[in-house]
Amino acid sequence: MPSGHAVVDGSNIATEGRSEPSLQQLDEAVTQFIAEYDFERVTVIVDASFEHRVAKSERQAARQAIDDNEIITPPAGVIGRGDTFILQVADRANAVVLSNDSFQEFHGTHEWLFDEGRLIGGKPIPGIGWVYVPRTPVRGPVSRRARAQADEADTPPSKAPTNATKGRSRKKAAKAQPDTKSEESPKAKAPSKKQTAKRNARSKQPGANTTAVWNAFRRAHPLGAVVTATVESFSSHGAYARAGDASVYLPLRLLGDPAPRRARDAVAVGETRDFVVHRFDDDRRSIDAGIIPLGSSNGETGVSASQADANPQGKGPTVAAKKASTKKAAKKAPAKKAPAKKAPAKKAPAKKAPAKKTAKKAAKKRR
Repeated sequence: MPSGHAVVDGSNIATEGRSEPSLQQLDEAVTQFIAEYDFERVTVIVDASFEHRVAKSERQAARQAIDDNEIITPPAGVIGRGDTFILQVADRANAVVLSNDSFQEFHGTHEWLFDEGRLIGGKPIPGIGWVYVPRTPVRGPVSRRARAQADEADTPPSKAPTNATKGRSRKKAAKAQPDTKSEESPKAKAPSKKQTAKRNARSKQPGANTTAVWNAFRRAHPLGAVVTATVESFSSHGAYARAGDASVYLPLRLLGDPAPRRARDAVAVGETRDFVVHRFDDDRRSIDAGIIPLGSSNGETGVSASQADANPQGKGPTVAAKKASTKKAAKKAPAKKAPAKKAPAKKAPAKKAPAKKTAKKAAKKRR
């Protein structure tokens, strides 16, 4: 059973429902949490960059809270940033963790996160305040990868054969070798391995889709379309979501304007919401989507790398065609103005001729 100690993931709680953390929101959440739960000790831990990311009006108060040890920051340069430090403290103190994060990267090393009562989540409700509920961490691709790596590390290496079994093992290998050669031809082996590697290369890349899934998604959701997807995991520069059978990548630059520092500042694992399709990558069969609308200053142009000179929507000329027509129009414009300048030059001598004749006639009359 957990002890009477609670560790608060301060950066996560302070950013819940916001793009940037708020010290005021964190204070309100912790105050109400202490009032509802009878914990003997509550430790609030935030990222090292917390005081620089809050509003300017809150930075001095945040700095003072850190100096007074009301808020704890991890040591500089810690691997995994604040998450590693939070879980280490909670593990040592056998404490409950207040966070909306699932800590998928640590499922292989901190299995206690799945114990009943070890993880609590909370959200602010307008007119009600903070509501806290027990949570179970969300399992996703990152979680499965972390647990697989932990299992490999725990697997003991195979024992070397003893002297008594060395002779027998060699005889068995010698007998088995001719049989396998007769059953499988060497010509068929080499290409099959290369073909398998090529087929699996794309499927192993994060965010990649099979050809059938990618083509079906592209037909159903063109550029600028809205698709409903569930966030599965975070990456270093964004997040991955699932829309039916398709894997959708959510880069940071498409999760806000300005872009958030972390994907978890804009979306949460397990959250289902609408996203706008921004880009298709033909080579990796990946799909880029985001929260901001298509054509925003922070978003993509809506054209994939292999379609830079094409018009995927089939509506009007491409950008290159528009530039070409503009240049042609600019070159033709001076040619139309040239005849207009020559016209006055021809009329000038005609006006001066009557003036000279009139002067001569006047001189003769005076004589």
